[in-house]
Amino acid sequence: MSSSVFSETLQEITTTKLSELSRRRTIFEDQKASVVAASQAQPDQKLRLAILSDGLKQCFAVKTAKRKRGDRRGGPGSIIRGSTDDPSLEILLKNFDRFSEQARYDPSISARIMDDWEITLKKRLDVQSLKYQYAALYETIESPVKTSETQTQPRDSSRAEWEELVFADFKTDETKISSYLGNLFGKNGTNDQAIKALEKLRKDVEAFEISMSVPGQINNVNLKWAINGLLSAGLLSEEKNTVLRDFLSSTVILTEVADVLNMRMSSLHTWSWETDVPIEQRRHVTGAFHMYIDEDLLQAIFLQYIGVKWSVFFKNAFISFSKHEDVWTSLRQPVSSTDLKRREYFLGKQSKKPSVQAKRQKLYKSRFFMSQLPSDLYGSGTANAQGEEEVVHVGGRTMQTARAPRRQLASKAARKSAPSANFNRYMSAEVDEDCSDESDDDDTEDEDATSQSPMATKQFLLHLVASEIIVNTKLHGEITVTRSEFESFLPWLPHSTIYAVLNFFGVSEKWLIFFRKFLEAPLKFVSDGPGVSSKIRKRGCPGAHALSSMFSETVLFCLDYSVNQNADGLQLFRMHDDFWMWSPSQEKVVRAWKAVEAFRAVMGVSLNETKTGTVRVLGEDTGVAPSPDAALPAGEIRWGFLLLDPVTGRFVIDQDMVDKHIEDLKSQLDNKKGSVFSWIQAWNTYAGTFFKTNFGRPANCFGRGHVDMMLSTMTRIQTRIFSDSNVVEFLKSTLEERFGIKDIPDGYLYFPTGLGGLELQNPFIGTLQVRDAVFEQPATVIDDFIDGERMAYNAAKKAFDNSEVQRHSIGDPNFVPHDGDTFFSFEEFSRYREEFRSPSADGNLLSVFKDLLKQPSPEFLDATPEEMMLLNKYAANASMSDGYMRWVAQLYGPEMVDRFGGLKIVDAGLLPIGMVNLFRSGRVQWKG
Repeated sequence: MSSSVFSETLQEITTTKLSELSRRRTIFEDQKASVVAASQAQPDQKLRLAILSDGLKQCFAVKTAKRKRGDRRGGPGSIIRGSTDDPSLEILLKNFDRFSEQARYDPSISARIMDDWEITLKKRLDVQSLKYQYAALYETIESPVKTSETQTQPRDSSRAEWEELVFADFKTDETKISSYLGNLFGKNGTNDQAIKALEKLRKDVEAFEISMSVPGQINNVNLKWAINGLLSAGLLSEEKNTVLRDFLSSTVILTEVADVLNMRMSSLHTWSWETDVPIEQRRHVTGAFHMYIDEDLLQAIFLQYIGVKWSVFFKNAFISFSKHEDVWTSLRQPVSSTDLKRREYFLGKQSKKPSVQAKRQKLYKSRFFMSQLPSDLYGSGTANAQGEEEVVHVGGRTMQTARAPRRQLASKAARKSAPSANFNRYMSAEVDEDCSDESDDDDTEDEDATSQSPMATKQFLLHLVASEIIVNTKLHGEITVTRSEFESFLPWLPHSTIYAVLNFFGVSEKWLIFFRKFLEAPLKFVSDGPGVSSKIRKRGCPGAHALSSMFSETVLFCLDYSVNQNADGLQLFRMHDDFWMWSPSQEKVVRAWKAVEAFRAVMGVSLNETKTGTVRVLGEDTGVAPSPDAALPAGEIRWGFLLLDPVTGRFVIDQDMVDKHIEDLKSQLDNKKGSVFSWIQAWNTYAGTFFKTNFGRPANCFGRGHVDMMLSTMTRIQTRIFSDSNVVEFLKSTLEERFGIKDIPDGYLYFPTGLGGLELQNPFIGTLQVRDAVFEQPATVIDDFIDGERMAYNAAKKAFDNSEVQRHSIGDPNFVPHDGDTFFSFEEFSRYREEFRSPSADGNLLSVFKDLLKQPSPEFLDATPEEMMLLNKYAANASMSDGYMRWVAQLYGPEMVDRFGGLKIVDAGLLPIGMVNLFRSGRVQWKG
C-alpha cells in the first residue's frame, strides 16, 4: 500500500468513526430527552423510576429476555447479561428491577432511598452525555485552525557555512597519516605484538572482501535486516518508510529487489549515484539545524546492506585486535610479585575479579568501545525518543550541525528472521566478557548494555563521571576530568583521511574506489528548484548511513588506541565524536590529551571549543577551584544544561542556559496554538522530554539535591511560560474558548488516548517517583566504606593472629616474608583495594561503586484493594504497570470516576486513535 493510499484509507476510517459517533450521539440525546421529559411529567415517584429504568435500557440498548408465558405484567423481561460492554450498568438495572419490586410492596422503603435511586439513574444518562461530548471534542481538536503554524526557512547563514566546508576540497597528508599510524601500531619496532595483531587484521580484511564478492549473497533474509535498519536509522522520508514496510510483507517484492541488488554487487566497480541526491535542512528541538538526504529506495537498501556488513566486520576486527596479547594496555595498576605474595601470605588467595578495576574495564568494553557500530547484522539498541537530544551550547554561535550517525537498530521481526546456523564469523562481533581480567563474575547488569539507546548511554556516562569523582576525591585526594568533542566530525571529516586509514588497514583499491564514489555524492537542496545544478561533496559523510558510521569509527579507533598506548591504559570514554577522560593522576590525563592533539593535527579535524574543558577536583573543599595543568584545555565541562562545579565536584543546572530555552519553548508553543494536538506534542517533546533529558537522569551518584534542583527548575519553567497560571489552566481555558467546553477535569488532559484523554505529559511525576529513592548524600557511602574497610582489616588481622588464613591454593605456599610474624599495615592492606576482590562484605568498594551508578526504580504509590481493582480493570487501555500512568490514575482517578463513572472517558472504538497516533508518531516541526 503506498503512503498516499495509506493516508487516504486512515482518513476514511477516521471520517467514518466520527460520522458514526455523531449519529450515535444524536440518537442517544433524542432518546434521553424523551425519557427525561416523560419522567418529569410523572408525579408518582415509583412510576417515574420505572420510566427512567426502561429509558436507560432503551438508550444503552440493553437487551432483555422475552416475558414468560402467563406473565401479564407490562414492561420488558429480565436483563440479558453481556448484551452491552458495560457490565456495571447491567448489574445496576437488573438489581434496580428487583428493588423496585420490593418498593411496590414494602412500605418501609423510604422516599429518601428512592430519591437516591432516581439520582443514580439520571446520573447514568448525564455521564453518557458527557462521554459523547468529550468524544466529539476529539473531532474538533483534531481539526487545527488554518493558521496553526508559521514555518520559517532555516537561516541562509547556517546553510552557507555548511556549504562552504562540505563543497570545498580539504586535503590531508596521506603520507603523514600512514607514518603516524605505522608508529602507533608498532611499525617502528616498539611493539612486536601490535605488528602481529595488525597483520592479522589486514588478513581478515582481505578474507572479508572475498566473502563480499560471493555471487547471489543478497537474499530475503538479508533484505529484512537491511530494511529494518533503514527504518530505524531515520534516513528516509515517512512516505518511503511506508513503502519499505510494504516490501517486508511481500516475498515477491523482496525476491525482485534481491535480484537487482545482486546484479549491482556483481558490478560494484560501475556503481554510481545515478541521479542527484536531494538534501534539506530541518531544525531540531535543540535549535540546531541538521542536514537530511532523501535518496532512492534501492540505493538506500543497497548502501545499508554494504554499510552494515562492513560495520559489523570492523567492530569484530577491532575487538579481536584489542584482545591480542600485549597489544591493549590494561587500566590496572601493576602489582609486583613480592606484593602479591605478601597479600596471599597475610590474607590468603587473592582474586582480581570481581573488583572495581575489573568493573571499570568491563563497562568500557561493553558500553563504550566501538559502541557506535552494530554487534551483528540484526542490529542492537533502541533509538532515542523525540526530544532526547543534548542541548547545543553555542556561546553566541549559530546553532548548526549535521546528524551524527546512529547505530543500526533492528526490530523484533528482524531478529526472528535471523538464521540459526553458525553464521559468517565476521558477522558476529561480541565483547568477550570472560577474557583476561575484565569479567565480573557476580555482575549481570551490563548484559543488555548494547540494547541501550544512545541517550541512555550518555546518561550512564554522566553517572560514571560523577561516581568516579566521588570515589577518587575520597580515596586519592583528587581527580582530573577533561571533556571535548570534535567540531562537526562527521560532516567535515576529510575524505583523504578516510582513504588513508582504510588503506592502512588493508582495504583494497576496488573498495576504496567504491567508497570514494559514495562520499562524492552529487547533492542538491530541495528548496533550490530545477534550475540549480547539483554540487559534488568534497568533504564529510552523509548522516544516518551505516557506511558513514563505519568510516568515522574506523578513524576514531586510532584515537582510542593512541590514548590507550600513550597514557598507560587510560580509557577514552567516547560516543562517536564526544569523548571524556579522567584519572586521579593529572599527568596521565596530560599525556592522553597530547595524544588527542597529535591525532587532531594529522587527521585534519578540529575540536569544538565550547564543549572542551578541564576540571580538577580536590578531596578537600577549599572553596577555590584548583587550576589544572596548563597543558590541558581550559574551559568549563558541560553536558546538556549541566555544569560541573570544580569546587564541589558536583553537576549543577545552568539556570541562565535554561532561561534561553524557556524563551524558545514559549515561541514554539505560540507557533502551535492553532492545533491542540500539535501544542501538546510540542510540550511533551520540549518540556516533558528535552528539558528533563538535559537535566540528567537522577541517580544515586547525583543525590537528592540534583532531583530537588530539577523539580525547582521545572517549576520555574512553568512560571515563566504561564505567569500566574500553569499548563493545565492554559489548556482548559484554550478548550473552553475555542470549543465551549467548561469545567474540564484535569484527568482528561493527562489520561492516555486509550482512555480517551489528550495524553499531556506531567514532567514532575517521574522525577518525584525517584526522589526519595536516591541517596541523600552520595559521598557519605565512601565514608561508610572506609569504616567498613577498617573493620575488614581488623577481622583479617584476627584471622591471621589465630592462624586461620587459608594458603593451600596461593601462588607460592612456601613464601614467608621477613616480617611474617606481624600482620601487615592497614596502608598495605588497602593499597590495592581497587585491584582485588574485597576479602569480606565489610568495606566492599565494588559494591559501593555499583550502588553509586544505580538509577533507582520509580517508587509506586500505595494503593487500597479497591484502587488496585480499578487500576487492573483498565490495564488493557493504559499501562498501569508503568509507575507514571499509575500515579496519574491515582491522582486524577477519583474525579474521573465521579464524572465518567470510571477511568475510561469514552469508548476508544469511537475515537480516531489511529489518526492521532500517526500524528503523534511524526516528527515535531520546529519553527526556526
